[in-house]
Amino acid sequence: MEKLWINCVKENKDSIALVNLVRRYQPMINNMRSQYYINGYDINDWYQDALLVCYQTCNVFDGNSGSKFGSFFKLKFKNYIIDNIRHENAQKRKANIGAQSLDLMPIEEQRDIGAVENCGRLVIQYQIQEIVSDFSDIELVSFQFLLGKISKKDACKKAKCDLQRIELAINRAKTKLKSRRALFDLS
Repeated sequence: MEKLWINCVKENKDSIALVNLVRRYQPMINNMRSQYYINGYDINDWYQDALLVCYQTCNVFDGNSGSKFGSFFKLKFKNYIIDNIRHENAQKRKANIGAQSLDLMPIEEQRDIGAVENCGRLVIQYQIQEIVSDFSDIELVSFQFLLGKISKKDACKKAKCDLQRIELAINRAKTKLKSRRALFDLS
């Protein structure tokens, strides 16, 4: 029956015969699926690729040479899957093509990277200055507490107030921080 299906696919491009062949080799396809992982592939993708490879295999298979179709199909399907995996890994490596270790980079270029990092710090520093620009003096002291720079007791001494007023200032500072955070997308 297999030879008939192969000839139908080869000569008539018979899709029913092709589907029957793929069904016959379904355990082999499932075995490949369990051995190899291709990102984003679901079972339908595996069977679609199996149909394609089976069709190609039927067109080049010569049963007169003594080879078995199943072995030939398995080999071609395995090679096809491995090629897909290689292609996927090559895409991942593209991001690393221009990458260079900092240890191998000249010191001048390392300074440039430091400048970029400093620029990022300056942006954050500017954003913090903008956020706290409308804080009252007591809210600035409470902000120091929120940053962990001083204790509540020291905040009371610095602001010359009692604990209750510092607690209220802490809550106001938190509210202002939350409302301004959306403006600067600080997370």
